[in-house]
Amino acid sequence: MNSPRVVYDTMVFLQAAIHPERRYATIEALEDKRLTLCISPELMAEVRDVMMRPSLAAKFPALTPGRVTQFLDKVTIIATGFDPVPRAFTWPQHLDDDHLFDLAIASKAKFLVTWETRILKLGRDTTPAAQLLRQLAPGLSSVSP
Repeated sequence: MNSPRVVYDTMVFLQAAIHPERRYATIEALEDKRLTLCISPELMAEVRDVMMRPSLAAKFPALTPGRVTQFLDKVTIIATGFDPVPRAFTWPQHLDDDHLFDLAIASKAKFLVTWETRILKLGRDTTPAAQLLRQLAPGLSSVSP
């Protein structure tokens, strides 16, 4: 049986990398194959960029370049990659999130996992963009970890 597909936003990856000793349900679900993580080159580039920021490395010593590379290599092994990811959706208020929605649409993800309140509210929104997203990804739910 195929497990539900999921797209994690950058902060979900960051949390797991910062605290590798913690057993997060979001990561365990991937390791146990209860969920299938979907990634794209654009998402992984964003995750790498965020994790390599000097300000975060200063705050979180676990984010060494070697640790980040090791973490991202593991993600790549357990995830299903999508490339190319067609441009299908634009959210005028937050264009920098479009790649997440495009990946969710292309992968037919069931869940977009995020802490971003604006994304979590989008599913209940009545704006034209929210309505379009529901048309493009009728089975997609935005959920917090």
